Amino acid sequence: MRQHSVEAVDCYSVDNALVRPGSPSFVGHCWHRNTDCGARVVAKAYPEERVGVFAQRDGRIEVVEYSELDPHEAAATDPSTEQLKYNWSNVCMHYFSREFLERAAAFLSSGKGCYHAAKKSISSKDGPVQGVKLEAFIFDTFSIARQVTLMEVHRHEEFAPVKNAPGSAKDSPNTARAAVLALHKRWHEQSANASTSKKIGPEISPLLSYAGEGLHSCLDP
Repeated sequence: MRQHSVEAVDCYSVDNALVRPGSPSFVGHCWHRNTDCGARVVAKAYPEERVGVFAQRDGRIEVVEYSELDPHEAAATDPSTEQLKYNWSNVCMHYFSREFLERAAAFLSSGKGCYHAAKKSISSKDGPVQGVKLEAFIFDTFSIARQVTLMEVHRHEEFAPVKNAPGSAKDSPNTARAAVLALHKRWHEQSANASTSKKIGPEISPLLSYAGEGLHSCLDP
């Protein structure tokens, strides 16, 4: 990366149908603040949502996986805001500076990183058995960052995960497709300065518009 003059990277999860790669506002803000690493976050939809959350531990910002968060803590609210106490979801939209990645690589190579113990159902000759899988994630490196930037974004604009089978009520290909078409319908209406009778769509190619801009000359009202 250093040889190719790469100073930062933008990472995202492939199962998010609304992800905006290389968000200018997010990447630009992280670069301006000279931050080690950053994340775009969304407010949790409900306490049991299967997403990790950002929290402070020993003065450091890090991600607590949903499987590691006590259900009572997950449902706890902050009286001053009436929002969930652990409200900022890690939806895997990250920024890392090159210098931080070099430090993180050295840290992980030293064997100082920790694993998450995830309980899994494992196939065996005699049928499914319960086991423990040790997991490590790219966002585990947040705990060694000197400066972290979190930027809240709107769920309906940037987060439509695909985690479940088609037909599932939540986080399925169906719900992700509906979220994409609903967003693009709003873009269409905003560009035409009028509402449309269409219930969904039209789908707008990312080659045509990144975030709804520049559509006035190419969409009918």
